[in-house]
Amino acid sequence: MSRTSITVVALLFAGLAACKGETVVKDNPDTLRDLDICKKTLDEKNKLVTAIQDENARLMRNQGSGAEIVVAIEGNALTVRPPTPGSTPPPIDNKVAAAASKEFLNLVEKSRGSIQKCYEQALKKNSALQAKTITLNVSASFSSQGAYQSSNFSPSLGDVFDNCMKTVASKWALPGNSPAMTFKAQVSLTPS
Repeated sequence: MSRTSITVVALLFAGLAACKGETVVKDNPDTLRDLDICKKTLDEKNKLVTAIQDENARLMRNQGSGAEIVVAIEGNALTVRPPTPGSTPPPIDNKVAAAASKEFLNLVEKSRGSIQKCYEQALKKNSALQAKTITLNVSASFSSQGAYQSSNFSPSLGDVFDNCMKTVASKWALPGNSPAMTFKAQVSLTPS
């Protein structure tokens, strides 16, 4: 091959490369969907972190009051705990604690249908829950007049579930003669 032929072949390849145009990169729809799911999950996590930080701040503000008693209901066992680790609980009559705990358990039991509806909504949003039985830890605080103050639920099953459960719990009230207490109990949730 002569020099002229090589030059012509080189120009021909250069011309073909120029005819190709710009390379266009298209996003993979699966990657975009996965990225969107990741962003939503991150947003949920950030909301949860903010909610936990707010709850911790509230608890820290109320830590020194010593007026609230924590009553944990675990199976048939009733445990009265001081409001802060290391402190002694204010004096409370065992009958009063047992009666208030029974009232709280009645509230939870009466709300069982509503709690199940919240769980069913969570199942629609998260298919990973379909084959699981969830043990929900319920914590609710009440004032000395029996008025609902706040609640927490763990594990979190997403914003839809948490908001639904907050609505259910906000309707709870104890008799007016109850001391300020926080109750902790467990509820088993199973897909229907």
